[in-house]
Amino acid sequence: MKTQLTLIAVSIALVSGNAVLAAGGGGVVADPGALQGKHFDPKGKAPSTFTVELQNGLRKTLPFEDKRDFEESKRGFIAAPKYKTIMADAGNVAWDMGSYEFLLQGKDFDSVHPSLQRQAILNMGYGLYEVVPDKIYQVRGFDLSNISFVKTNTGWIVFDPLTSKETARAALELVNEKLGKRPVVAVVYSHSHADHFGGVRGVVDEADVKSGKVKIIAPAGFMDHAVAENVYAGNAMTRRLYFQYGVLLPRSPFGHVDQSIGKNTAAGNLGLIEPTILINEPFEKMTVDGVEMEFQNTPGTEAPAEMNTYFPQMRAFWAAENITGTIHNIYTLRGALVRDALAWSKNINNALYRYGNEAQVMFASHSWPRWGNDRVQEVMRTQRDSYAHLNNEVLHLANNGVTINEVHNVYKQPESLKSQWAAHSYHGSEEHNSRAVINRYLGYWDANPATLIPLSPKDSAPLYVEMMGGSAKIMAKGKQLYKQGKYREAMEIVNKLVYAEPNNTAAKDLLADIFEQI
Repeated sequence: MKTQLTLIAVSIALVSGNAVLAAGGGGVVADPGALQGKHFDPKGKAPSTFTVELQNGLRKTLPFEDKRDFEESKRGFIAAPKYKTIMADAGNVAWDMGSYEFLLQGKDFDSVHPSLQRQAILNMGYGLYEVVPDKIYQVRGFDLSNISFVKTNTGWIVFDPLTSKETARAALELVNEKLGKRPVVAVVYSHSHADHFGGVRGVVDEADVKSGKVKIIAPAGFMDHAVAENVYAGNAMTRRLYFQYGVLLPRSPFGHVDQSIGKNTAAGNLGLIEPTILINEPFEKMTVDGVEMEFQNTPGTEAPAEMNTYFPQMRAFWAAENITGTIHNIYTLRGALVRDALAWSKNINNALYRYGNEAQVMFASHSWPRWGNDRVQEVMRTQRDSYAHLNNEVLHLANNGVTINEVHNVYKQPESLKSQWAAHSYHGSEEHNSRAVINRYLGYWDANPATLIPLSPKDSAPLYVEMMGGSAKIMAKGKQLYKQGKYREAMEIVNKLVYAEPNNTAAKDLLADIFEQI
């Protein structure tokens, strides 16, 4: 078993969707020109007049008058460490929160979607926070996820010990410094993604786990899914995730700004200690060192194995990664099994009706807590309804003939949800999540015989280029469309040229300019 666990940990560290980021995400430093708003790439372009006009329009229509998230994200702040950089044991930078300080200048960046910039500022919380007085605390801004500490009779229960040993260790040291040193008596893994278990060796010693001194609690199926979701297609995920997250880009208004559920993922030592207790029932109660908990298994939601937790003594609901500050991926662009939006909404609904009348605070492994029963219910209902509407409306459209290659241009979230920040998407989007729902129920084919066994892009592209009159005409038309702000149309034709002529630098530069504006 020890050999198996070692192989699992190494495999996840090398190829998992989250942990690959740990190989380089957290250690990237800020671009020197970020504070001045300078582009880090000599070929980079400023936002066009069309892009600026679009951004200004969004600033007028988004519900910026609702400031509650900012108030909640600051509530309970106790202290921040004196440092902004956490070093890895290997000598590299594991975490550099200071590289994102360009976001705190009070400027609107036309190169960043206004809603994303708001989210990026909200995710700048850094340090130790109190969630429930003298009972529950969080350290935020040390990794992609939050690490939570629940005070027991004699020590701490740690919920989700981050991605890396070094950042988790630093978080525990901050807690012990500010709140008094206490031993860790248990660790809870909320689910099978590496940013929720990878730093476990920074908070506990494996010998204490083996001796029974420390419990590690996880949902049923945790070990299987930690491998299945992260390893089997790992090489492909590795390549794709760099496009999804942009983690190798400099931290800049033109580069990496945020990762929607946090700033980035730490570049430290990722490990794994096998759980000693698995939660198998839909709802399962347990008391650890005086703290009563009820675990709610939520398989098939944000992860194949995931669970929420309710603390009846504190009237606090831990939402794992099922309810955060964003509508999540139904299909993650790095690649994974398509998630079940309907099951997700039903599990939130189950939590709402089981705990919603009592809970006075809701906190999670990402984002910030929400306080007050009305507020907790509001956010739970909003996200429940968002996932349910996505599932149901897309199926309605599909049953009326809209295909997987059209639905992203047809499905729209209702205005009643759009007016609420909790229904906005950063980790997911209406466009790709709607296609994911059709893919889950109907698969990738749109029932057009021409798309069942298509030519590969590199084989079909030369035909398109020839029929369009050659590369010069495509370049001219692409530039014209670009200047008109018709970026998706420009992308369609210039992409064909790049596939037909992969060494055509001018075409690749134009396509990059188009992508940058999009």
